[in-house]
Order: sequence, then C-alpha cells, then structure tokens
Amino acid sequence: MKEKTLSKNKVGGVSAKILAIPVLLIISVLLVCIVFHIIDVNRSNNNLFNLMQQSGDYQIDATSMMASNTVMSETCNTYLQKPLDEHSESNFGSLMTYVQELTAERRAAKVAERFRGYDVGIDVLLCVERAAEFSEQMKNIQMHAVAVVASVYPLPDIPALEVFSNIELTQEELALNSDERVEYARNMIVESNYVQLRYKVNENITNCNNILSQEFANATEMTKVHINKLRNFLWGETISVVVILTYAFVMLYLSIFRPLRLYSKNISENKNIEKSGGVYEMNQLVNAFNGLWEYRNKLESILRNEAENDALTGLPNRYCLERDLMNNSDTNKSVAVIMFDVNFLKKTNDTKGHLAGDSLIRTAASCVKECFGVDGKNNCYRVGGDEFIALMFGFEKSEIKNRVDRFKLALSREDISVSVGFAFSGKQSGVFDFKKLMEEADKKMYEQKKQIHNLED
Repeated sequence: MKEKTLSKNKVGGVSAKILAIPVLLIISVLLVCIVFHIIDVNRSNNNLFNLMQQSGDYQIDATSMMASNTVMSETCNTYLQKPLDEHSESNFGSLMTYVQELTAERRAAKVAERFRGYDVGIDVLLCVERAAEFSEQMKNIQMHAVAVVASVYPLPDIPALEVFSNIELTQEELALNSDERVEYARNMIVESNYVQLRYKVNENITNCNNILSQEFANATEMTKVHINKLRNFLWGETISVVVILTYAFVMLYLSIFRPLRLYSKNISENKNIEKSGGVYEMNQLVNAFNGLWEYRNKLESILRNEAENDALTGLPNRYCLERDLMNNSDTNKSVAVIMFDVNFLKKTNDTKGHLAGDSLIRTAASCVKECFGVDGKNNCYRVGGDEFIALMFGFEKSEIKNRVDRFKLALSREDISVSVGFAFSGKQSGVFDFKKLMEEADKKMYEQKKQIHNLED
C-alpha cells in the first residue's frame, strides 16, 4: 500500500481536469450565450410580427369608425331626401340601416373605448378620441334632423325607431310649417358646420393611421438593428467556440493521442514505457502499466517454476490461488471463500487402495466445480491432498448458501463425504485481506469435519 502511494506521488504532470475545466466552462458560457441570443432573435421576430398584426388591426378598427360615420351620414341623408309618408315606404330600409349602425361595434364610442385598452401612444389615442367626439356630434345632428322630419311624416310604430321619439324640437322648429321643417332638416346635414365635422372625423382617423404606420416603421427599424447586433454576437460566439474546440483538439492530440500511439507501440513490442511528461493521467497510466509489466514478469517467473493445474483433478493449484488472490486484492465486490476437505480419504486408501482414493478426490473435485464453478472462470482450486478452495466474487450470501445446499445433494448422489465451511464478506473498498476470511472458512470446515468424524467414531 505504501509503495502504491509513493508511486502515485511521483507521477507528476498537469492534470487533464485542470486543462479541461476552463475550456468546458468557456464553451458552456458561449453555448448559453448562443442559445440566449437565438431565443432573443426569435422573440424579436415574433414581436415584430405581432406588432405588424396589431398595427394592421388597430388601423382597421380606426378605419371602421370612419366607415360607420360615412354609412350613418349617407343613410340619414337618403332618408331626409325622401322621408316616409303614409303613401310610400321606399326609404324604410335606409332608416333601418341607420338605426342598426347606431349599435354596431364600429361605432365611434365603441371604437374609442377599445382603443383605450390597446397598447398605443397618447397621440393615437387623442386622434381616436377627437374623431369619436366629432362623430358623436354628427350623430346628434343626424338624429335631430330625422326627428324634425318625423314631426311631419310620423315614423312607423317599430321599437327600433323609438330612439328618435325622445328628441325634443325647439320652439323655432315647431313654428315652421311642414315643408319648411323638411327643408330645414335637409339643410342641417349639408351646412358647413356638419361638413366640417365630417372632415375632422376623417382627418383624425387619417392622422391616427399615419401615426400607427410611423410607429410600426420605427419599431421595425429598431428591431432590425437589434437583430443585426444579435447576429453579429452569434457569429462572434460561434467563431470563438470553433477556435476553442480547435485548440482543445490540438492539445488533446499532443497530450494524449500522440503519446498513446507511442505507448501502444511499446506495449506491442513488450517494452517498458518511458514517461513523456505532460498530462498527469497519462503519466499515471504509464506508471500503472510499468507496474503491471514488472508484476507480470515476476508472475511468469513463478508460473515457470510450478505447473498451474493439478494433474489428478484438472483444477488450478495453490499457485493459481495465490495469483488470483493477488489479482483481486483491490476488488470492490463481495467475496466468499469456501473450503473443502475430503473425509475418510486415509481410510479409503487403506481399505480400498490408492486408486479408490484418487477416484474419491476426483469425484469430490467434480462436485466442487459443479456446484461452485463460475462460467468462464477457474475459481475452484486443489490446494492439498484432500483440500479444495473456491473463491466467488459478486455473489449474495443467500446464493452461496444455496450452492452449499446443492453441494450437499451432490455429495449424497455420489455417496461421498466432504466437510465444507465458508466465510462471506460484503462489498469491499480498497485493498482486501483474504487471510482472515480464509481462516474463518477453514475453522468452520474443520468444525464440521470434527463432527463427522465424531459421529463415525
């Protein structure tokens, strides 16, 4: 453990984290800015579209007031030129159209009320308010003129026409005869004051639409300038990201990819690797490989002196066990050690001969491998004449117990006796010491062996 710590402290070099974190932070900030500016561009485009739509709607609404004003003026004038009498109803439709227009949504008062809730400037609102006021004056003149004519030619008894019944005539108007009243009413909507009011309505609506158009043009220009600035920012940020990524790739190649190519060449030639400096993690990798390389050479030296497999059972021998214990000293998995000892081997050798004893050992080994073997791994070992060990990593304790039960059934099937004991440890961290676990398993195994031999005695 001390040797590993000393080796790690001697690695040296700059950590890849120190190099990568600033680059990642800068790129992240730039990407956030890019996303923010893209959202801002889309929002500006949407605002411009909404502004265009609103400006169009506002102008249509304002123009509708002028249209309503024209309809009322024309229908009123048509009626006054040929009022209703008891012999004719030819102008009844004109008068009804006039009455319907009084309550239409495009009437001056309703348009002005809607404009108070619109997002418009004070100049636009003043134009609409003035136009509505002038239109209201025109309406009063029109209704008064209709009322004057109605005093000569009474209107039909229709609820819609009751709006004219509440208008009172002056004494001067009542003093006029029938023809004079009709002529007087006709003159009311052609005199200069009335014409001036109509002109003022149209003038204010025209000014309102001009102001709306100018405001839209100014907002459009400002939005275009803003969008152009955002596009310039986006270009700058995109170029910055490309430059930083290019720089990062060059550094990555010089610090990692190129050294890896040299390292792979040394590894393929079975040579020790010389550190090239630079990134800490690469130096750490070199140290780790060199340590493994030295360890492998030592291990090969051991394996050359001793055969790995037991000749009688085909299981790995004690040296393989020692190697695997060494290889798994840093395991972070659960560990189970199961130890076995064949019972009555000496009695079998003495009474039936050594061939029978060898057969007993092979049968016991077969049962051990059948019940505790792991696919693709040689985890069952013969460590002595009648002793076996199984190592199992990453299994739950319940699974180990199940395998011990299967092993007992296998022993009954083969009609042999083998003492077994196991010890279990959960997930590990750091270097693991197998010695205590093996001592625990060995103790349990010999307790069982003692019980079996006591029963035999």
